[in-house]
Amino acid sequence: MNELDIEIKKILKLVDESFWYMIDIDGVCIDTEERMRKYAEQVGWKEAINTIDWYNHIFSSKQINNSLCILREVQKHLKRIQLLTTNHSPIEKQEKISFMRAQGIDIPIVSVPPKVSKALIVSPAFYNRKVVLVDDIEANIIDWKQHGGLGILFTEQESNLPKVKSLEFLRYVK
Repeated sequence: MNELDIEIKKILKLVDESFWYMIDIDGVCIDTEERMRKYAEQVGWKEAINTIDWYNHIFSSKQINNSLCILREVQKHLKRIQLLTTNHSPIEKQEKISFMRAQGIDIPIVSVPPKVSKALIVSPAFYNRKVVLVDDIEANIIDWKQHGGLGILFTEQESNLPKVKSLEFLRYVK
């Protein structure tokens, strides 16, 4: 059994057929997170957010570990899924929606204002705590878990949290 199969089995043991899935866009689906961080290091966060060309930033991004292909595939059978993403401006929000639709991904997209907990926008309590957040930011996963949800860190690094390197496990969710 390879490492990916082991990872998938671990995640599938944590969920059942009633779970919902909230998937972050930046840093999970496309590489915008890391590219934005590099730009902000040069000009500062406030300047980066105010001056970035959101269209070019988002539409020039690369998918991470086949995430867009997986989402395009699983949206056909998995209807308990949403994209949950932080947006710094209305333009960023619109460009992410346009990008995902241009990729053939019709999954609902929930926008989260910066510095607001994702668990306050999409409350795990509403889903009877049967809701998974897949996010690349450890603080978001910890916060999600503190609000009663199941958090899965999207990373290739070692972690004490449940983690995945790809969205491949979604292909096996019933």
